[in-house]
Amino acid sequence: MGGKTARALAVMALVLAIPYLSPKLRSLRVAALPWEPPPPEVTTAENGAPDEKAANAPAPANTVGETTLRATENQGTVTNALPSEKTEAPVPDPAALAKLAGSIAVEDPTGRALDAFYAQLARTERKERPGGSAAITRVLHYGDSVITSDLISGTMRRRFQDRFGDAGHGFVLTANPWEWYFHNDVVHAASEGWNISRITGPFSGDHIYGLGGVSFHTAGAATATFGTPAKGDYGRKVSRFDVYYLEQPGGGDIDLAVAGSETETFSTRGASKASRVYTKQVPDGAATLTLRTRGNGDARVFGVALERDEPGVVYDALGANGARARLWDQMDGAHWADQMALRKPALIILQYGTNESEDGGIQVDAYVQKLGALIDKVKTGAPGASVMVASPLDRAEKTESGGFRTRKIIVQLVDLQRKTALEHQVAFFNTYEAMGGSGAMGRWVHANPQLGSWDLTHPTPAGGEMVGNLMFKALMAGYTAYSAREKNRN
Repeated sequence: MGGKTARALAVMALVLAIPYLSPKLRSLRVAALPWEPPPPEVTTAENGAPDEKAANAPAPANTVGETTLRATENQGTVTNALPSEKTEAPVPDPAALAKLAGSIAVEDPTGRALDAFYAQLARTERKERPGGSAAITRVLHYGDSVITSDLISGTMRRRFQDRFGDAGHGFVLTANPWEWYFHNDVVHAASEGWNISRITGPFSGDHIYGLGGVSFHTAGAATATFGTPAKGDYGRKVSRFDVYYLEQPGGGDIDLAVAGSETETFSTRGASKASRVYTKQVPDGAATLTLRTRGNGDARVFGVALERDEPGVVYDALGANGARARLWDQMDGAHWADQMALRKPALIILQYGTNESEDGGIQVDAYVQKLGALIDKVKTGAPGASVMVASPLDRAEKTESGGFRTRKIIVQLVDLQRKTALEHQVAFFNTYEAMGGSGAMGRWVHANPQLGSWDLTHPTPAGGEMVGNLMFKALMAGYTAYSAREKNRN
């Protein structure tokens, strides 16, 4: 009987897996995959009225308006979450990754492009407390769907915190603006009632999107919760919740509640629009914050950062589904600079290209101009931070013989990104080359453990860990060289 049951389950699993082998069979799938577009959402026009056409179509890419969110929750699955307990880094199949030798170096056109980051890391490592405040190193990792699920960034967060200390989880958006938005090692949920505008569309009329490229607001009553997980080896402590919001005329009041302390209320009303942070202090340890709008005005909240008053690293995962470098044209430069000034990053990573590879060819001059403009915009907005461009991962396509090969456009994008980064005097990490170069994604799909997904684009959780570890090793090699240089100079 046991043998028959096992065979029946195996056949069932095989049948359920077949629709995932081809996009043509998507309608037969029992669940969506994380890199697939979300189902249509109820979209409202700029005046707040329901847009009947948009309700049955994908979110508009070039219109001004907003999307009304349903209730959301930070839910991890086998396709978008890292193991909650500490594990050894996955070991790749040597045959599949013959070109891989630990990692590759970060390219630095000046030899000093990452000095600001490394100098802050050194202060963190020395456990400095200038003026009584802990030396915290903050990293902002911007990207597309590869970062939205927090696999690469989640691994980087864990590695940095293991090495330099845990200063808190970092910035989390108010609610889930995309179906597969997920953060490891944090509790997060939101009620219905939040309306959003995004750099990926629909756009805001004032070009204000907050730190993560998404603006949330409500004139009614809505809630969002942020907290430490009840189990696992990571993210178990917090000592303050920093609420990033927009002060504005007619702004509403917000209640902040944490078990064991009195509810605090603050107003988002002001004479003009301005970026602000309200801090709720808690005893260092486990805690959950409930943010609740009162409905007595329009409250615009960008997100909440969980931090600790301890020397360590904070790593913000700022991925956006469908994002491209050019979409940051939407962001008001002065507003972004205000957000950066409040966040005080030591390193900003820009990792795009996956979606550009779907745009039907690259117009070289236009692409270089847009990427260069983004780099300069970030450098202007955060003059005290180091900047690094990280290339997209390899993408594979099937050959006529049924094998896999790298898409030519990926090689072109990596080359253009490298040249643009070096011309603009910022660091460059060749993710494509680090994971094995030509044909890497095809080999990753067949690796054991499997590192690449069958969409031939996204990493599995094990693959996300691999990429995160490769990038961490590269940055640590640079930090070791920086430390030796500073020691010799002194």
